[in-house]
Amino acid sequence: MKKTEILTAKSIAVAGSKYLVAGAWALLALFPFLWIFLNSFKSNEEIYASPFRLPESFSFKNFQEAWLTAKIGTYFFNSILVAFGSVLVLALIAAMVSYYVSRISPNKLLYTFFTLGIMIPYHAMLIPTFIMLRNVDLLNSRFGLALVYCAVNLALSVFILVGFMKGIPIDIEEAAVIDGATVYRTFFEIILPIAKPGIATILTLSFLNAWNEFLFAQVLISNPVFKTLTQGILSLRGQYATDYGLMSAGLVITIIPVVIIYIFFQEQVVKGMTAGAVKG
Repeated sequence: MKKTEILTAKSIAVAGSKYLVAGAWALLALFPFLWIFLNSFKSNEEIYASPFRLPESFSFKNFQEAWLTAKIGTYFFNSILVAFGSVLVLALIAAMVSYYVSRISPNKLLYTFFTLGIMIPYHAMLIPTFIMLRNVDLLNSRFGLALVYCAVNLALSVFILVGFMKGIPIDIEEAAVIDGATVYRTFFEIILPIAKPGIATILTLSFLNAWNEFLFAQVLISNPVFKTLTQGILSLRGQYATDYGLMSAGLVITIIPVVIIYIFFQEQVVKGMTAGAVKG
């Protein structure tokens, strides 16, 4: 056998082993989601009898009961309002802060002040946040919870966007100034469209954090009318017995928006993360 043929066979074997390991890892990661999805179509008795088998019949009874009887629809609406409201405000604030810190007046001290928020333990902010919201009468409020999510995700968003905006050529801004554009027009009409991948990154990450967050919602929201989806999933757990089919249906309803958003924005997220990593 020739040397080139040996090298070719070796490279094929190496590539094949890599794909095999990657495929096995992907199956291992996807198995819990597939298991929950299949159990969402089963009754509680069927889950106990055969937890790893396909459903005898694909019935949407669990989804109907979760959406209507367990009020998952109300919790879903609340989560949509809180998550989308927080990320839209966050995107604007983080973009303005990042533009000022990275382009208008580069200031390492101010940049450090914002990014130090990444190091603050999540639980350390719980009691101060509760006290502040109580003092301004924003407990049991979707608006108050959205503000909290906006503040919690601000540090990471600024960290990502500053790295991205530093990579934007200064010539673009200089040309805009020569044409008579103000700072505000330059920011909204030139910088924001160019920074779209970075903004998509912080929007996606912040949405996932807000959508999956439980601790702040559980402490700050006690009124059933304003509870979020994560609180609603917890309410599906019984005190003495749990309907796992109903809970699985609620979890599937929770997962669907996250999957859809990531499918649409995955390319922008990858671009934003790699640009910030290389140029930040």
